[in-house]
Formats: sequence, C-alpha cells, structure tokens
Amino acid sequence: MGRVQNWDTHGNNFTRLKNELLPPLDRGVSCLLDDLESTGLLDETLVIVTGEFGRTPKISGNGRDHWAACYTTLFAGAGVKGGNVIGKSDKIAAYPVTVPFTPDDLGATVYHALGIEPDAEIVDRQKRPSQLNRGKVMDCLFA
Repeated sequence: MGRVQNWDTHGNNFTRLKNELLPPLDRGVSCLLDDLESTGLLDETLVIVTGEFGRTPKISGNGRDHWAACYTTLFAGAGVKGGNVIGKSDKIAAYPVTVPFTPDDLGATVYHALGIEPDAEIVDRQKRPSQLNRGKVMDCLFA
C-alpha cells in the first residue's frame, strides 16, 4: 500500500488513483482473496479494506479533501455474503440516506467474527469494568 501519505491525494487525485494507487491495491486484494479461497481459509478469515474517512463529494482543484460523513469499506470472507452493497448515500455521496454504520459497529463486527461478544465486559488492572465495544454487529453483512 506504500508509505503513509501515498493515499492522501489532495492534488493530482484522479491520475494518481488511476495510474499508481488503485491498480496495485486491486491486484493485492484480489490475490489475497484468491489465495485464501484456494487454501480454504477464506471462510475463517475476515478481510476488511477501509480508511478512516471518505473524500469530499465536490472536487476542489484537482483533488478532494477529507470527508468523515460518508465513506466506503470492503468486507470479504468469514461468512460475509459477497456481491452486496449495504447502505446508501445521497445523490452526491455526501451523506448517508440509510441508517449509517459507525466505527464502533465495525469494531463490533470484527469482535463478532472472532467469536468475541462485542458488548463483553472487561476488567482493567485496577479491576475497573469496561464494556469492550458499544457498536452493533453489522448482521446484514452475513445475511
């Protein structure tokens, strides 16, 4: 995936995505999924491709800035039903028009895939209880 700032494409966004960033990502994820499938590990391995934000729906200059209101995540394996789009944005991809999922929901889904109850209580070294996660499992991924 390259060094940290490779994907921070505020300028020359479209050319860099088309020619430099997306082709190796596509090949790498495809190869990983093919390898997991051929070895029988895809059913027990959750693959997630995501970022911490999306991009502004409107082009600014020759790029797009950070946009937290709407972003994309890819899920595969571990019982995820493939070929589905879950959630919907408005016509300019600025805001969700269906109930949005949160980073906590992503965390709850990962815990669920690992066989850990997301709302389990854990205790720290001072014996203080804390809920592991406050999100909801994205059950629709597995339906």
